[in-house]
Amino acid sequence: MLAEIVRTMLEDYHLLPASGKVVVAVSGGADSLCLLHVLHQLCGPHKRYPSIQLHVAHLNHQLRGEASLRDASEVARLAASWDLPVSIGSTDVSALAQEEHCSLEEAARTARYRFLRQVAQGQPIAVAHHKDDQAETLVLHWLRGGGLASMVGLQPRQQDILRPLLGVTHEETVAYCAEHGLVPLEDASNSDLRFLRNRIRHEILPLLSEVNPGLRETLVRNAEVMQVDLAWLEEQVSQHWPTVVRHEEPEMCELSISAFQMLPLSLQRHLLRRTTAALCSGQSPLELRHYRLLEELLQRPHSWETVTLHLPHQLRAVRQAEMLRLERIQASETFIVPQTDEIHLHMGDEKRLPGTPWLVSARYLEDELAQEVRQALQQNDWSQVWRLLPSTRHTVFIDISADISSDSSTDVSELPSQAALLVRTWQAGDRMQPLGMLHTKKIQDILVDTHVPRSERTQIPLFFFAHQCIWLAGVQIAETVRLRPYTQQIICLSIRKVEP
Repeated sequence: MLAEIVRTMLEDYHLLPASGKVVVAVSGGADSLCLLHVLHQLCGPHKRYPSIQLHVAHLNHQLRGEASLRDASEVARLAASWDLPVSIGSTDVSALAQEEHCSLEEAARTARYRFLRQVAQGQPIAVAHHKDDQAETLVLHWLRGGGLASMVGLQPRQQDILRPLLGVTHEETVAYCAEHGLVPLEDASNSDLRFLRNRIRHEILPLLSEVNPGLRETLVRNAEVMQVDLAWLEEQVSQHWPTVVRHEEPEMCELSISAFQMLPLSLQRHLLRRTTAALCSGQSPLELRHYRLLEELLQRPHSWETVTLHLPHQLRAVRQAEMLRLERIQASETFIVPQTDEIHLHMGDEKRLPGTPWLVSARYLEDELAQEVRQALQQNDWSQVWRLLPSTRHTVFIDISADISSDSSTDVSELPSQAALLVRTWQAGDRMQPLGMLHTKKIQDILVDTHVPRSERTQIPLFFFAHQCIWLAGVQIAETVRLRPYTQQIICLSIRKVEP
Protein backbone atom coordinates (compact mmCIF):
# COMPACT_ATOMS: atom_id res chain seq x y z
CA MET A 1 0.00 0.00 0.00
CA LEU A 2 1.48 3.33 -1.08
CA ALA A 3 0.55 5.25 2.08
CA GLU A 4 2.29 2.63 4.21
CA ILE A 5 5.46 2.82 2.07
CA VAL A 6 5.51 6.60 2.51
CA ARG A 7 4.92 6.35 6.26
CA THR A 8 7.80 3.85 6.55
CA MET A 9 10.07 6.18 4.57
CA LEU A 10 9.15 9.11 6.84
CA GLU A 11 9.97 7.16 9.98
CA ASP A 12 12.99 5.14 8.84
CA TYR A 13 14.77 8.29 7.67
CA HIS A 14 13.34 10.60 10.38
CA LEU A 15 12.20 13.00 7.68
CA LEU A 16 9.67 15.01 9.65
CA PRO A 17 10.57 17.37 12.51
CA ALA A 18 8.98 16.86 15.92
CA SER A 19 6.80 19.89 15.25
CA GLY A 20 6.50 22.91 12.99
CA LYS A 21 5.83 23.66 9.34
CA VAL A 22 6.59 21.46 6.33
CA VAL A 23 6.28 23.12 2.92
CA VAL A 24 4.90 20.77 0.24
CA ALA A 25 5.84 21.59 -3.35
CA VAL A 26 2.73 20.97 -5.48
CA SER A 27 2.76 21.33 -9.26
CA GLY A 28 -0.67 19.71 -9.58
CA GLY A 29 0.58 16.59 -11.36
CA ALA A 30 -0.10 13.05 -10.12
CA ASP A 31 3.10 12.79 -8.09
CA SER A 32 2.71 16.01 -6.09
CA LEU A 33 -1.06 15.45 -5.62
CA CYS A 34 -0.33 11.99 -4.23
CA LEU A 35 2.35 13.39 -1.90
CA LEU A 36 0.09 16.14 -0.59
CA HIS A 37 -2.84 13.78 -0.05
CA VAL A 38 -0.75 11.21 1.87
CA LEU A 39 0.87 13.87 4.06
CA HIS A 40 -2.54 15.46 4.65
CA GLN A 41 -3.77 12.09 5.97
CA LEU A 42 -0.80 11.86 8.35
CA CYS A 43 -0.15 15.43 9.53
CA GLY A 44 -2.29 17.75 11.63
CA PRO A 45 -4.47 17.68 14.74
CA HIS A 46 -5.65 14.20 15.81
CA LYS A 47 -3.50 12.49 13.15
CA ARG A 48 -0.29 10.47 13.33
CA TYR A 49 1.88 13.61 13.38
CA PRO A 50 -0.34 16.12 15.18
CA SER A 51 2.31 18.84 15.58
CA ILE A 52 3.13 19.10 11.85
CA GLN A 53 1.44 21.86 9.83
CA LEU A 54 1.51 21.53 6.04
CA HIS A 55 1.93 24.57 3.78
CA VAL A 56 1.31 24.21 0.04
CA ALA A 57 3.63 26.04 -2.39
CA HIS A 58 3.22 26.33 -6.17
CA LEU A 59 5.38 28.27 -8.64
CA ASN A 60 4.09 29.47 -12.02
CA HIS A 61 7.07 29.29 -14.40
CA GLN A 62 5.30 31.50 -17.00
CA LEU A 63 6.15 29.00 -19.75
CA ARG A 64 2.63 27.87 -20.80
CA GLY A 65 0.58 31.05 -20.78
CA GLU A 66 -3.03 30.56 -19.70
CA ALA A 67 -2.41 26.90 -18.83
CA SER A 68 0.14 27.94 -16.20
CA LEU A 69 -2.34 30.38 -14.68
CA ARG A 70 -5.04 27.69 -14.58
CA ASP A 71 -2.67 25.26 -12.83
CA ALA A 72 -1.84 27.85 -10.16
CA SER A 73 -5.52 28.61 -9.63
CA GLU A 74 -6.40 24.92 -9.32
CA VAL A 75 -3.65 24.24 -6.76
CA ALA A 76 -4.83 27.23 -4.71
CA ARG A 77 -8.43 25.95 -4.87
CA LEU A 78 -7.40 22.45 -3.78
CA ALA A 79 -5.36 23.76 -0.82
CA ALA A 80 -8.28 25.90 0.31
CA SER A 81 -10.67 22.94 0.07
CA TRP A 82 -8.38 20.97 2.39
CA ASP A 83 -8.01 23.97 4.70
CA LEU A 84 -4.27 24.24 4.05
CA PRO A 85 -2.32 27.51 3.76
CA VAL A 86 -0.90 28.08 0.28
CA SER A 87 1.70 30.32 -1.36
CA ILE A 88 1.53 30.91 -5.13
CA GLY A 89 4.58 32.41 -6.81
CA SER A 90 5.42 33.43 -10.37
CA THR A 91 8.79 33.67 -12.13
CA ASP A 92 9.69 34.39 -15.75
CA VAL A 93 11.89 31.32 -16.20
CA SER A 94 12.78 32.18 -19.82
CA ALA A 95 14.20 35.53 -18.71
CA LEU A 96 16.06 33.84 -15.84
CA ALA A 97 17.64 31.34 -18.25
CA GLN A 98 18.99 34.22 -20.35
CA GLU A 99 20.17 36.15 -17.31
CA GLU A 100 22.05 33.19 -15.82
CA HIS A 101 23.19 31.71 -19.18
CA CYS A 102 21.66 28.30 -18.53
CA SER A 103 19.02 25.98 -19.99
CA LEU A 104 15.30 26.33 -19.33
CA GLU A 105 15.46 23.16 -17.21
CA GLU A 106 18.22 24.56 -15.02
CA ALA A 107 16.53 27.94 -14.73
CA ALA A 108 13.21 26.33 -13.76
CA ARG A 109 14.90 24.28 -11.07
CA THR A 110 16.78 27.30 -9.71
CA ALA A 111 13.61 29.41 -9.64
CA ARG A 112 11.58 26.64 -8.04
CA TYR A 113 13.93 25.98 -5.14
CA ARG A 114 14.57 29.65 -4.63
CA PHE A 115 10.82 30.21 -4.29
CA LEU A 116 10.30 27.17 -2.03
CA ARG A 117 13.02 28.34 0.33
CA GLN A 118 11.52 31.82 0.47
CA VAL A 119 8.24 30.23 1.55
CA ALA A 120 9.87 27.78 3.97
CA GLN A 121 12.08 30.30 5.79
CA GLY A 122 14.36 27.52 7.05
CA GLN A 123 11.66 24.87 7.52
CA PRO A 124 11.83 21.53 5.61
CA ILE A 125 10.45 21.20 2.08
CA ALA A 126 8.78 18.01 0.82
CA VAL A 127 9.04 17.32 -2.93
CA ALA A 128 7.47 14.53 -4.99
CA HIS A 129 10.53 12.81 -6.47
CA HIS A 130 9.88 9.08 -6.84
CA LYS A 131 11.70 5.91 -7.88
CA ASP A 132 11.46 6.67 -11.62
CA ASP A 133 12.87 10.16 -11.04
CA GLN A 134 15.78 8.48 -9.27
CA ALA A 135 16.64 6.39 -12.33
CA GLU A 136 16.30 9.39 -14.66
CA THR A 137 18.50 11.52 -12.40
CA LEU A 138 21.23 8.86 -12.28
CA VAL A 139 21.32 8.62 -16.09
CA LEU A 140 21.25 12.41 -16.39
CA HIS A 141 24.19 12.79 -13.99
CA TRP A 142 26.09 10.03 -15.76
CA LEU A 143 25.65 11.82 -19.10
CA ARG A 144 26.87 15.08 -17.58
CA GLY A 145 29.82 13.47 -15.81
CA GLY A 146 29.16 14.80 -12.33
CA GLY A 147 31.45 12.42 -10.42
CA LEU A 148 30.81 10.34 -7.31
CA ALA A 149 28.61 12.89 -5.53
CA SER A 150 26.17 12.92 -8.44
CA MET A 151 26.07 9.15 -8.91
CA VAL A 152 24.41 8.47 -5.56
CA GLY A 153 21.33 10.13 -6.97
CA LEU A 154 18.46 11.54 -4.96
CA GLN A 155 18.41 10.95 -1.20
CA PRO A 156 15.40 10.81 1.14
CA ARG A 157 16.83 13.89 2.85
CA GLN A 158 19.29 16.35 1.37
CA GLN A 159 19.74 19.41 3.55
CA ASP A 160 16.25 20.90 3.83
CA ILE A 161 14.70 18.80 1.03
CA LEU A 162 12.57 15.77 1.95
CA ARG A 163 11.59 13.03 -0.56
CA PRO A 164 8.97 10.74 1.00
CA LEU A 165 8.01 9.16 -2.38
CA LEU A 166 11.40 7.67 -3.30
CA GLY A 167 10.09 4.21 -2.51
CA VAL A 168 7.23 4.32 -5.06
CA THR A 169 6.92 4.64 -8.84
CA HIS A 170 5.07 7.16 -10.98
CA GLU A 171 2.67 4.40 -12.03
CA GLU A 172 1.80 3.89 -8.36
CA THR A 173 1.16 7.60 -7.77
CA VAL A 174 -1.19 7.68 -10.78
CA ALA A 175 -3.06 4.67 -9.42
CA TYR A 176 -3.26 6.28 -5.97
CA CYS A 177 -4.80 9.45 -7.43
CA ALA A 178 -7.38 7.40 -9.33
CA GLU A 179 -8.21 5.42 -6.18
CA HIS A 180 -8.81 8.58 -4.15
CA GLY A 181 -10.63 10.61 -6.79
CA LEU A 182 -7.77 13.07 -7.34
CA VAL A 183 -7.60 14.61 -10.81
CA PRO A 184 -4.00 15.45 -11.80
CA LEU A 185 -3.20 18.47 -13.97
CA GLU A 186 -1.56 17.63 -17.28
CA ASP A 187 1.62 19.52 -18.20
CA ALA A 188 2.35 19.22 -21.93
CA SER A 189 5.99 20.17 -21.34
CA ASN A 190 6.53 16.77 -19.67
CA SER A 191 6.44 15.23 -23.17
CA ASP A 192 8.58 17.90 -24.86
CA LEU A 193 11.66 16.08 -26.17
CA ARG A 194 13.63 19.31 -26.34
CA PHE A 195 14.26 18.83 -22.63
CA LEU A 196 17.01 16.34 -21.82
CA ARG A 197 15.19 14.75 -18.88
CA ASN A 198 12.19 14.03 -21.12
CA ARG A 199 14.41 12.37 -23.71
CA ILE A 200 15.91 10.21 -20.96
CA ARG A 201 12.42 9.33 -19.71
CA HIS A 202 10.78 8.61 -23.06
CA GLU A 203 13.69 7.44 -25.25
CA ILE A 204 16.91 6.48 -23.45
CA LEU A 205 15.59 4.53 -20.47
CA PRO A 206 13.13 2.45 -22.53
CA LEU A 207 15.93 1.60 -24.96
CA LEU A 208 18.37 0.61 -22.18
CA SER A 209 15.62 -1.39 -20.47
CA GLU A 210 15.40 -3.59 -23.57
CA VAL A 211 18.99 -4.64 -22.83
CA ASN A 212 18.47 -4.86 -19.06
CA PRO A 213 14.80 -5.13 -18.02
CA GLY A 214 15.88 -4.54 -14.41
CA LEU A 215 17.80 -1.39 -15.28
CA ARG A 216 16.05 0.91 -12.80
CA GLU A 217 16.76 -1.45 -9.91
CA THR A 218 20.38 -1.83 -11.08
CA LEU A 219 20.88 1.93 -11.16
CA VAL A 220 19.42 2.34 -7.67
CA ARG A 221 21.54 -0.55 -6.33
CA ASN A 222 24.73 1.01 -7.75
CA ALA A 223 23.79 4.31 -6.17
CA GLU A 224 23.39 2.62 -2.79
CA VAL A 225 26.88 1.11 -3.09
CA MET A 226 28.45 4.48 -3.91
CA GLN A 227 26.50 6.16 -1.12
CA VAL A 228 28.69 4.33 1.42
CA ASP A 229 31.86 5.81 -0.07
CA LEU A 230 30.36 9.26 -0.38
CA ALA A 231 29.16 9.17 3.22
CA TRP A 232 32.74 8.59 4.39
CA LEU A 233 34.01 11.49 2.26
CA GLU A 234 31.29 13.79 3.55
CA GLU A 235 32.25 12.87 7.12
CA GLN A 236 35.85 13.83 6.34
CA VAL A 237 34.69 17.15 4.89
CA SER A 238 32.65 17.81 8.04
CA GLN A 239 35.68 17.14 10.24
CA HIS A 240 37.86 19.61 8.31
CA TRP A 241 35.11 22.20 7.79
CA PRO A 242 35.81 24.26 10.98
CA THR A 243 39.51 24.51 10.09
CA VAL A 244 39.03 25.52 6.46
CA VAL A 245 35.83 27.60 6.57
CA ARG A 246 36.52 30.80 8.46
CA HIS A 247 33.23 32.64 7.92
CA GLU A 248 29.77 31.71 6.62
CA GLU A 249 26.74 33.74 5.60
CA PRO A 250 23.68 32.79 3.52
CA GLU A 251 25.22 34.21 0.32
CA MET A 252 28.93 33.92 1.12
CA CYS A 253 31.55 31.50 2.46
CA GLU A 254 35.18 32.40 3.19
CA LEU A 255 37.92 29.75 3.15
CA SER A 256 41.49 29.69 4.46
CA ILE A 257 43.65 28.87 1.45
CA SER A 258 46.52 27.38 3.47
CA ALA A 259 44.18 25.07 5.43
CA PHE A 260 42.32 24.17 2.24
CA GLN A 261 45.50 23.23 0.38
CA MET A 262 46.53 20.88 3.20
CA LEU A 263 43.62 18.61 2.23
CA PRO A 264 43.87 15.83 -0.39
CA LEU A 265 42.53 16.89 -3.78
CA SER A 266 39.43 14.72 -3.36
CA LEU A 267 38.45 16.44 -0.12
CA GLN A 268 39.22 19.87 -1.61
CA ARG A 269 36.72 19.27 -4.42
CA HIS A 270 34.07 17.79 -2.13
CA LEU A 271 34.41 20.78 0.18
CA LEU A 272 34.01 23.17 -2.76
CA ARG A 273 31.00 21.15 -3.93
CA ARG A 274 29.35 21.41 -0.51
CA THR A 275 30.12 25.12 -0.24
CA THR A 276 28.76 26.01 -3.68
CA ALA A 277 25.73 23.74 -3.21
CA ALA A 278 24.81 25.74 -0.11
CA LEU A 279 24.97 28.93 -2.21
CA CYS A 280 22.97 27.46 -5.12
CA SER A 281 19.74 26.01 -3.79
CA GLY A 282 21.33 22.74 -2.67
CA GLN A 283 22.98 21.72 -5.95
CA SER A 284 26.51 22.68 -6.87
CA PRO A 285 26.94 23.90 -10.48
CA LEU A 286 30.66 23.05 -10.54
CA GLU A 287 32.04 20.75 -13.21
CA LEU A 288 35.59 19.43 -13.61
CA ARG A 289 36.66 22.48 -15.62
CA HIS A 290 35.49 24.77 -12.82
CA TYR A 291 37.41 22.81 -10.18
CA ARG A 292 40.55 23.12 -12.31
CA LEU A 293 40.08 26.86 -12.76
CA LEU A 294 39.71 27.25 -8.99
CA GLU A 295 42.83 25.15 -8.45
CA GLU A 296 44.78 27.36 -10.85
CA LEU A 297 43.53 30.41 -8.99
CA LEU A 298 44.69 29.03 -5.64
CA GLN A 299 48.09 27.94 -6.96
CA ARG A 300 49.05 31.49 -7.92
CA PRO A 301 51.84 33.05 -5.83
CA HIS A 302 50.66 34.85 -2.70
CA SER A 303 49.61 38.41 -3.50
CA TRP A 304 47.45 41.11 -1.96
CA GLU A 305 45.99 41.76 -5.40
CA THR A 306 42.32 40.77 -5.62
CA VAL A 307 41.62 38.21 -8.36
CA THR A 308 38.06 37.25 -9.31
CA LEU A 309 36.82 34.14 -11.10
CA HIS A 310 33.21 34.05 -12.33
CA LEU A 311 31.41 30.71 -12.11
CA PRO A 312 28.00 29.43 -13.27
CA HIS A 313 24.73 30.38 -11.57
CA GLN A 314 25.82 33.86 -10.54
CA LEU A 315 28.66 32.52 -8.38
CA ARG A 316 32.08 34.09 -8.14
CA ALA A 317 35.31 33.19 -6.37
CA VAL A 318 37.39 36.07 -5.06
CA ARG A 319 40.97 35.49 -3.93
CA GLN A 320 42.76 38.04 -1.82
CA ALA A 321 45.97 37.17 0.00
CA GLU A 322 45.34 34.05 2.10
CA MET A 323 41.55 33.94 1.77
CA LEU A 324 39.18 32.61 -0.88
CA ARG A 325 35.64 33.99 -0.82
CA LEU A 326 32.87 32.13 -2.63
CA GLU A 327 29.73 34.20 -3.02
CA ARG A 328 26.53 34.48 -4.97
CA ILE A 329 26.12 37.74 -6.86
CA GLN A 330 23.11 39.72 -5.74
CA ALA A 331 20.48 40.83 -8.25
CA SER A 332 21.44 44.43 -7.50
CA GLU A 333 24.88 43.67 -8.92
CA THR A 334 23.51 42.70 -12.33
CA PHE A 335 25.83 44.24 -14.84
CA ILE A 336 24.53 47.10 -17.01
CA VAL A 337 26.70 48.43 -19.81
CA PRO A 338 26.75 52.22 -19.66
CA GLN A 339 26.90 54.56 -22.59
CA THR A 340 30.48 55.79 -22.92
CA ASP A 341 32.43 58.57 -24.56
CA GLU A 342 34.64 57.70 -27.48
CA ILE A 343 37.80 59.24 -28.81
CA HIS A 344 39.53 59.31 -32.19
CA LEU A 345 43.17 58.32 -32.07
CA HIS A 346 45.64 59.28 -34.79
CA MET A 347 49.12 57.84 -35.25
CA GLY A 348 51.43 59.40 -32.66
CA ASP A 349 48.59 60.32 -30.26
CA GLU A 350 48.35 59.39 -26.60
CA LYS A 351 44.99 60.26 -25.02
CA ARG A 352 43.05 59.55 -21.87
CA LEU A 353 39.95 57.40 -22.49
CA PRO A 354 37.16 59.12 -20.53
CA GLY A 355 35.67 57.16 -17.65
CA THR A 356 38.70 54.84 -17.39
CA PRO A 357 42.17 54.93 -15.83
CA TRP A 358 43.80 54.26 -19.22
CA LEU A 359 45.94 56.34 -21.54
CA VAL A 360 45.74 54.88 -25.05
CA SER A 361 48.22 55.40 -27.87
CA ALA A 362 49.00 54.39 -31.44
CA ARG A 363 52.14 54.85 -33.50
CA TYR A 364 53.88 53.54 -36.60
CA LEU A 365 56.94 51.39 -35.96
CA GLU A 366 60.24 53.20 -36.58
CA ASP A 367 61.65 52.65 -40.09
CA GLU A 368 64.84 50.79 -39.09
CA LEU A 369 63.07 48.39 -36.71
CA ALA A 370 60.18 47.96 -39.15
CA GLN A 371 62.62 46.89 -41.88
CA GLU A 372 64.12 44.19 -39.62
CA VAL A 373 60.67 42.92 -38.72
CA ARG A 374 59.54 42.82 -42.37
CA GLN A 375 62.59 40.73 -43.28
CA ALA A 376 61.87 38.29 -40.46
CA LEU A 377 58.21 38.06 -41.49
CA GLN A 378 59.11 37.36 -45.13
CA GLN A 379 61.39 34.54 -43.94
CA ASN A 380 58.70 33.20 -41.56
CA ASP A 381 61.22 33.62 -38.74
CA TRP A 382 58.69 34.15 -35.96
CA SER A 383 61.20 33.75 -33.14
CA GLN A 384 63.03 36.77 -34.56
CA VAL A 385 59.74 38.67 -34.91
CA TRP A 386 58.86 38.01 -31.27
CA ARG A 387 62.36 39.04 -30.19
CA LEU A 388 62.10 42.33 -32.07
CA LEU A 389 58.48 43.01 -31.07
CA PRO A 390 57.96 41.77 -27.50
CA SER A 391 54.18 42.03 -27.18
CA THR A 392 52.65 42.26 -23.71
CA ARG A 393 49.13 42.54 -22.34
CA HIS A 394 49.44 46.31 -22.69
CA THR A 395 51.30 46.55 -26.01
CA VAL A 396 50.56 44.85 -29.33
CA PHE A 397 51.79 45.13 -32.92
CA ILE A 398 49.31 44.92 -35.78
CA ASP A 399 48.84 45.41 -39.52
CA ILE A 400 45.72 47.40 -40.37
CA SER A 401 46.40 47.21 -44.10
CA ALA A 402 45.21 43.61 -43.90
CA ASP A 403 42.03 44.88 -42.30
CA ILE A 404 41.39 47.21 -45.23
CA SER A 405 41.98 44.51 -47.82
CA SER A 406 42.70 40.81 -47.70
CA ASP A 407 44.66 41.21 -50.94
CA SER A 408 48.33 40.57 -50.18
CA SER A 409 49.29 43.16 -52.81
CA THR A 410 47.79 46.07 -50.88
CA ASP A 411 49.95 49.15 -51.46
CA VAL A 412 50.93 50.83 -48.19
CA SER A 413 50.85 54.20 -49.96
CA GLU A 414 47.07 53.79 -50.17
CA LEU A 415 46.77 53.97 -46.37
CA PRO A 416 46.00 57.36 -44.87
CA SER A 417 49.15 58.87 -43.47
CA GLN A 418 47.22 59.72 -40.32
CA ALA A 419 44.85 56.74 -40.12
CA ALA A 420 42.35 57.36 -37.32
CA LEU A 421 41.27 54.71 -34.86
CA LEU A 422 38.17 54.90 -32.71
CA VAL A 423 38.63 53.91 -29.06
CA ARG A 424 35.84 53.41 -26.54
CA THR A 425 34.69 50.96 -23.88
CA TRP A 426 32.49 47.92 -24.36
CA GLN A 427 28.87 48.29 -25.40
CA ALA A 428 26.20 45.61 -25.59
CA GLY A 429 26.36 43.76 -28.91
CA ASP A 430 30.05 44.43 -29.63
CA ARG A 431 31.78 41.59 -31.49
CA MET A 432 35.23 40.79 -32.82
CA GLN A 433 37.02 37.98 -34.65
CA PRO A 434 39.60 36.77 -32.10
CA LEU A 435 43.07 35.76 -33.24
CA GLY A 436 43.00 32.28 -34.75
CA MET A 437 39.22 32.12 -35.19
CA LEU A 438 37.25 32.03 -38.43
CA HIS A 439 34.14 33.76 -37.08
CA THR A 440 33.28 36.67 -34.85
CA LYS A 441 32.41 36.30 -31.18
CA LYS A 442 30.61 38.49 -28.70
CA ILE A 443 32.97 40.65 -26.65
CA GLN A 444 30.89 39.74 -23.60
CA ASP A 445 31.60 36.03 -24.17
CA ILE A 446 35.31 36.69 -24.62
CA LEU A 447 35.41 38.59 -21.32
CA VAL A 448 33.60 35.75 -19.56
CA ASP A 449 35.80 33.04 -21.12
CA THR A 450 38.99 34.88 -20.16
CA HIS A 451 37.71 35.44 -16.59
CA VAL A 452 37.92 39.22 -16.67
CA PRO A 453 36.22 40.46 -13.45
CA ARG A 454 32.88 42.16 -14.04
CA SER A 455 34.09 45.22 -12.14
CA GLU A 456 36.82 45.75 -14.78
CA ARG A 457 34.83 45.11 -17.96
CA THR A 458 33.38 48.62 -18.21
CA GLN A 459 36.84 50.17 -18.29
CA ILE A 460 38.66 48.06 -20.88
CA PRO A 461 39.52 50.08 -24.03
CA LEU A 462 38.33 48.67 -27.36
CA PHE A 463 40.19 49.82 -30.49
CA PHE A 464 38.19 50.00 -33.74
CA PHE A 465 39.30 50.51 -37.35
CA ALA A 466 37.01 50.44 -40.38
CA HIS A 467 34.10 49.62 -38.01
CA GLN A 468 35.82 46.46 -36.75
CA CYS A 469 37.15 45.83 -33.26
CA ILE A 470 40.85 45.16 -33.77
CA TRP A 471 42.02 45.03 -30.14
CA LEU A 472 40.25 44.23 -26.90
CA ALA A 473 43.01 45.83 -24.88
CA GLY A 474 44.85 43.55 -22.51
CA VAL A 475 42.88 40.54 -23.73
CA GLN A 476 42.90 39.78 -27.47
CA ILE A 477 43.73 41.17 -30.92
CA ALA A 478 41.65 40.44 -34.01
CA GLU A 479 42.58 37.81 -36.59
CA THR A 480 42.16 40.45 -39.31
CA VAL A 481 45.09 42.56 -38.10
CA ARG A 482 47.70 39.92 -37.29
CA LEU A 483 51.14 40.33 -38.83
CA ARG A 484 51.68 38.42 -42.09
CA PRO A 485 54.65 37.61 -44.33
CA TYR A 486 53.58 40.42 -46.69
CA THR A 487 53.01 43.03 -43.93
CA GLN A 488 54.56 46.39 -44.76
CA GLN A 489 53.25 48.99 -42.31
CA ILE A 490 53.36 47.91 -38.64
CA ILE A 491 51.43 49.78 -35.98
CA CYS A 492 52.03 49.63 -32.24
CA LEU A 493 48.98 50.00 -30.00
CA SER A 494 49.40 50.38 -26.26
CA ILE A 495 47.56 51.27 -23.08
CA ARG A 496 49.01 52.72 -19.89
CA LYS A 497 47.24 53.01 -16.55
CA VAL A 498 47.46 56.34 -14.75
CA GLU A 499 46.27 57.43 -11.34
CA PRO A 500 42.82 59.07 -11.19
